[in-house]
Amino acid sequence: MLINFRVANFRSLKEPQELDLRSVYRKNGSALTVSAIYGANGSGKSNMLLALHFMHDAVTDQGGWNRNGKIHVQPFLLDDEARESPTSFAVELIIDGIRYIYGFSVNKERVVEEWLHSFPKKKKRVLFERDNDEYYFGPSFASARAEVIKEITPSNGLYISTAAKANDEASRAVFSWFSERLWFAEDDEANRSMQRAETLRLLRTNAANKEKIEKLLEAADVGISEARIEEFELEFRKDPEKGEFDGSFRVLVEDGKTVILYRGSKPPEVDSYVRTFLEANHSLTFKHRGKSERHFSLEQESRGTQTWFDILGMLVRALDEGSTLIVDELDTSLHPLLLGQMIRLFQRQETNPRGAQLIFTTHDASLMGRNRGEELLRRDEIWFTQKDPNVGSTELYPLTDFKPRDGLNWEKRYLGGAVGGVPYISENLFDEAVS
Repeated sequence: MLINFRVANFRSLKEPQELDLRSVYRKNGSALTVSAIYGANGSGKSNMLLALHFMHDAVTDQGGWNRNGKIHVQPFLLDDEARESPTSFAVELIIDGIRYIYGFSVNKERVVEEWLHSFPKKKKRVLFERDNDEYYFGPSFASARAEVIKEITPSNGLYISTAAKANDEASRAVFSWFSERLWFAEDDEANRSMQRAETLRLLRTNAANKEKIEKLLEAADVGISEARIEEFELEFRKDPEKGEFDGSFRVLVEDGKTVILYRGSKPPEVDSYVRTFLEANHSLTFKHRGKSERHFSLEQESRGTQTWFDILGMLVRALDEGSTLIVDELDTSLHPLLLGQMIRLFQRQETNPRGAQLIFTTHDASLMGRNRGEELLRRDEIWFTQKDPNVGSTELYPLTDFKPRDGLNWEKRYLGGAVGGVPYISENLFDEAVS
């Protein structure tokens, strides 16, 4: 479970910024399972999520974060000193009841610092600390194996990643949280394809999860009562028609099979995105309520229905496994009442017994309001980003900084500019622009 995330000198986040998920109002100080970040367009709210995504890619050693011998980090560029300074990331986690603090600093050439501390029985234990290529291993971590892993860790790579690849159990807990418990749902086509593939997988392989997904589709009031997925087969054949482009292909459905007719000397490579697209549109149908039974393909459904279907696989798995789900622009194509119900699934112990977390950015101010007298987003679950117009840097701050009273209409106050995080819009400039 994520307790705290800190970042400094990343994109618009010049000064250290901190997303603290510890509850302000609960006496036990437990971590929040929901956190929403509001802000004007270009204020930097997505950069907080991108920073966590960069940290994920660095720890799991994927996404090309250090390709071609360079670390592809983006420091704050509107200040000469910051441009040449390291970028820092750190998380505080609870894993199997033990608190960990892990972090690192990098520039474009190398890892400058890296550290891992644990707190068994609430006492700090240094597992390892790194300063460039100098290492200190704590008494419980030091071993001949740790020394060997140190020697094979590149200057532009993380020790924790090398140790995990070498099956070092002492580093595995934190590495596994990043690789198995931290998920990102974004709105680009590649990520949507990944989300859709996960929902399709659950529909096909797990009867209990198939029932959950169907019930969530029905509960969303999009008219769907059943999702049906047939066996999906791809068959490759040479295209009998002549074509100008060697390597191109077209798709047809024949006797329940999806056939790829290709031109050229060999069948084309079908990447995972194309395969998921074909599978979703040729083997998945939805039964709709009505006087007569009709089945529609996903392609025939609305954009909102497609968005809801795509994220359901990750939503169901996150709740089942207690994972942390990060969503940029959660309100894309989804109705506010539907978003409110999705948030409630993470807030309530009955539907989220494993402590899964939902962290998202949004513009939907209605989520700050109340539904049937209850808060949708609680006061300590709301954060804002604001750009400094003179420096161009982002500040992240919580609603709790304003000591908010329970029962007030924070939607109205936010839109009125009482807590910041909204654009300053000039009606005169709008008029002048088109007059």
